[in-house]
Amino acid sequence: MVFFLMLASVPAATLADEVAAERARLANQRIQVEEERRAREEAERLEQEQARAAAERETQRETSSETAESSGEDEVSAAPAGRIEMSRALEQLRELGALRDAGYVSEEEFEQLKKKILDGAL
Repeated sequence: MVFFLMLASVPAATLADEVAAERARLANQRIQVEEERRAREEAERLEQEQARAAAERETQRETSSETAESSGEDEVSAAPAGRIEMSRALEQLRELGALRDAGYVSEEEFEQLKKKILDGAL
C-alpha cells in the first residue's frame, strides 16, 4: 500500500518520461554493445584474410618466376580489397537496418542512406 501511495504522488508524465528515458538508454547500450561485438568480429576476420593473403603470396613467390610473381601479387591484393569494401558495405547496411528497426531512422531515410552505401558514397 505504501508503494501505491508513493506512485500516486509522482506525476504520471514524469514517470512516463523516466520510463521512456530508461528504455532509450538501454536501447543505446544494446546498440553500442552490438557495434563493439561486430567491430571485434570484423577485425578478426580481416586479420584472418590478411594472413591467408600473405600465405598465398608466399606460396606464389616460391612456385613462380619473377614475372609471374608480380602479376600474381596484384591479383591477390586486389581480391581482398574488393571483399573488404563489400564487407564494409554489408556491415553498414546491417547497422542501418538495426537503426531503422529500433525506430531511430525513418523508412525514407533508410532508403536514401542505403542507396548511398550501395553507390559507395559512405
